[in-house]
Amino acid sequence: MAWFLIGSLVLPIIKLFDMKKILVPTDFSKSSHNALNYAVELARETGAELYLLHVYSIPVFAEDSVLITTEEFLKEDALSNLEDLKQPIDQSNPELTITYTTLPGTAVEIIQEYAKKQHIDLIVMGSQGVGYLQERILGSTTSTLIRKTSIPVMVIDKKVKFRKPKNIVLAVDFSETDNETILKPLKQLTKTFQSHICVLNVFTEAEIIPTFSEIAESFRIEKALKHTYHTFFEVEHPDVVTGINDFVKKHHIDLVTVISRDHSLIGRIFREPVSKAMSFHSLTPLLILHE
Repeated sequence: MAWFLIGSLVLPIIKLFDMKKILVPTDFSKSSHNALNYAVELARETGAELYLLHVYSIPVFAEDSVLITTEEFLKEDALSNLEDLKQPIDQSNPELTITYTTLPGTAVEIIQEYAKKQHIDLIVMGSQGVGYLQERILGSTTSTLIRKTSIPVMVIDKKVKFRKPKNIVLAVDFSETDNETILKPLKQLTKTFQSHICVLNVFTEAEIIPTFSEIAESFRIEKALKHTYHTFFEVEHPDVVTGINDFVKKHHIDLVTVISRDHSLIGRIFREPVSKAMSFHSLTPLLILHE
């Protein structure tokens, strides 16, 4: 149920996407390949550069000579696989700029270091299958990276196909945060695709009366989303994830956005039981913004 409509339509803007560099970590799985396909389409629409990164682990052997030979093999094999990924993209999308590399080490640490060094604006990663809930479904690398990085992360399930994010959910719990800074990537997407942001608060019966701080935060969000087309929605439901799922299906949502912080909505989502794995996660990309 919409409780008030705020905001104004923006004038057409084409490819004014300030997020110029998109990183796609890959382990050459079907899941990461689908995430790459999504990133390619996103880069085509926005004019962003693509960076492909594979991180490999070096086995520990007693003999240094064996270790060196193994590392060289792993590096050469990864570079060959990265080139195999790049070639068909180049052929069908000659306008895209694609850079790839492979590095040894621990995946999360290397991804963070590389993203910082290359000034990456968005990381696009795959999930393992039926949803994003819990590490064994989301994948330990993606799950850990979400918790540790400050860069926006977009998680793509293996079933998700690219479509322009015309309808975007911003799931909020009205906890106080620095909205002006955190919501900047979302506003950039909105301007590029002329999207409608659905600011969604799912509340339980016990939370039916908003607190003063929640009301104040809603005004701060409204200020942060100035000059975007957005609507505030409130949905009463005993379960947050199910409430979001129902809203996503009803309103044909193309992208779900959440803010990652301690004791936040994203924390509750990742702690949900596996029985709820078949949710909006398997149908809709998930964009995680960070404080």
